[in-house]
Amino acid sequence: MRESRVLGGAIQRLSNFSRGLRGKFILLISALLITTSMALGWIFLVREVRDEATKLSQKGSLLLRNMAIDAELGVFTRNQESLASLSREILRDEDVAFVVILDEHGQPLYTRARDGYRVPPLSSLKGAQSQRLNEGHSGAGEPYLYREPERREEFYLLQISVSTQRKVNVGEEIGFLPEPDAVRAGDREGIGSIYLGVSTRGMRSNIRRLERALGFATLAVIVIGILLTVLLVRIIADPVNQLVEATRRIARGDLDVLLRVDSQDEIGELAKSFNQMTLKLQKSREELEQTNLQLEQMVQERTRELEEAQNQLVQAEKMSVVGQLVSGVAHELNNPLAGVLGYSQLLLRMDLSEEVRRGLDKIESEAERCRRIVQNLLIFARKNKPQKRPVDLNSMLESVLELKAYQFKVDNVRIVRELQKSLPRTMADASQLQQVLMNIVHNAQQAMGERKGSGVLTVRSRHQEGRIRLEIRDTGPGIAPENLTRIFDPFFTTKEVGQGTGLGLSICYGIVQEHRGRIWAESRVGEGSTFHLEIPVQVEEGIPMEEKPALRGAAPALEPPAAPTGDTARILVVDDEPSIVDILYDVLRMDGHQIETAINGRLALSKLTSGSFDVVISDLKMPGMSGQELYRHLQESESAHLSRIIFTTGDVANQDTQSFLQESRTPYLQKPFNLNEVRRLVQEILASRKRTRTDLPIILPGGSRDPGRAS
Repeated sequence: MRESRVLGGAIQRLSNFSRGLRGKFILLISALLITTSMALGWIFLVREVRDEATKLSQKGSLLLRNMAIDAELGVFTRNQESLASLSREILRDEDVAFVVILDEHGQPLYTRARDGYRVPPLSSLKGAQSQRLNEGHSGAGEPYLYREPERREEFYLLQISVSTQRKVNVGEEIGFLPEPDAVRAGDREGIGSIYLGVSTRGMRSNIRRLERALGFATLAVIVIGILLTVLLVRIIADPVNQLVEATRRIARGDLDVLLRVDSQDEIGELAKSFNQMTLKLQKSREELEQTNLQLEQMVQERTRELEEAQNQLVQAEKMSVVGQLVSGVAHELNNPLAGVLGYSQLLLRMDLSEEVRRGLDKIESEAERCRRIVQNLLIFARKNKPQKRPVDLNSMLESVLELKAYQFKVDNVRIVRELQKSLPRTMADASQLQQVLMNIVHNAQQAMGERKGSGVLTVRSRHQEGRIRLEIRDTGPGIAPENLTRIFDPFFTTKEVGQGTGLGLSICYGIVQEHRGRIWAESRVGEGSTFHLEIPVQVEEGIPMEEKPALRGAAPALEPPAAPTGDTARILVVDDEPSIVDILYDVLRMDGHQIETAINGRLALSKLTSGSFDVVISDLKMPGMSGQELYRHLQESESAHLSRIIFTTGDVANQDTQSFLQESRTPYLQKPFNLNEVRRLVQEILASRKRTRTDLPIILPGGSRDPGRAS
């Protein structure tokens, strides 16, 4: 951790340095010096390498030509001693690696290599020579760079023919040293050839020494250049830094600053002009202060009104964006969660080992936890018109705590629950009250997080004299007495700028007032805070208190109804998620039904048009043709299937989805759904059509069946 802080500090200092004028000058000129020095060094080195290679090849060509002249007699007479003497003489040169002398038939007459080298195979030399000729190097004595593959040696390979004077008259001796005017191109014939290998070791060694020397010289030039640059920049940058610092002080409102620069150059003139400007600004400020006092009250009042309106608009837009995001994420999570829950329930019905069963129980439990979290997010993000329904405040408080469970774990906050059992329900807007509870719990979590230690959040609920009271107590730093009476005022906040708008508790206050309740806070500095919430128990006539939740997928698993024995039903399953199709196919076929599937609404419409089905289970959102469009087509054709449809959806927070489900009044399942709920709804539709079915066993979490049901 300490090393990370040191590294972070160094990076920050380097960043600050590079943003300044001094840093820019030094970095720019240093980069220019380094680039120029390295470029010049590279050009010089490339030129030296080329010159050294040219010298070495020219040297080899000269040695080879002289040797071809001197070896004429030895080759013609095949005198090994003469050729050996000539080879030893030329091998005294430290750059010559080997000599190979061949006769006119390409057979070796004499080969010799310098100590530390070896003569390459003759086939390799001839192959290199053939490649050289193919590439257009036909001149005698021209060097060819040869790399020995086995030892990775590199030579300049040179080859030249050895020729002698032709016979002038038959029977005369051949003259080995003809007169110059008698030697013509057509009077000589080849009697052999010589291969000469010139090693590049010495050249490479010289180049490496040159590289080191050049590197040291370049480094010295760069260091000296940077030092001179730093000195020059210091001379220029110090007065500029004084000017910058003075400008900053003026920007902060300190107009009593004057520059003291003694130079007579342009910077000195700039300092004088700056001092004159400062004096004028001092005078202008005094005049402006008088004018500002007259306008300040008007500006403050208008600004306050604009800020209030802007903050309300920003907060509303944020909540809208969050709601859309949560709705989309929940829809994407509900489909795979439906598959996980469904398969885990089906697998638990099999004969499994205890270890596997425990693992499946954990999978089902954690997937169910994910389902609850997603549903809580949907409830929190849903935007409805105020609509009061019977709500359970204990369940609502539990859902809020579950949403914040991860953050509490990260902040080391322990939750203490003291919730009264069998707490009566009351008529309330669930979304609004959940917003109140979420705001209070979130503020408590932030307050305890500021203390950088463990914390305890205590939540209590009880019913007294027709009112439900909730208490949420934290062990945070508490609220100062002078702020305790203002925390519910609009736009009042003790948080830093950007951390809050001051609207949260004021909105909570308005929601509680709308529910004819009370909300207040108690706090002591250093001991934490307690928020009290009282809601009267209200019952609306015609709505029973035990009303089921609107979302069937959120209800616990229900036992399917009993029905008399009858024929097998034909069921069409429509969904673009293969895992969900497979789950529904397996669980419904298990009950003896005949199942057909479709991956979109268009294919489902074709099957519904050509045949009859007892039950249709269709997803609402599908590519191509959605479930809503499928319903509209069946509605236009007055199909009998309209009363047999069960919709599934993972996007119940969407306003269009809610409107369609309310308008069509069709049963639906919220993903991820419980398999027993699927079977129950199927049985309800079959029973409404007076279809007979055997009694279905309920799938229990442990994989066993309800002993009170038929297997």
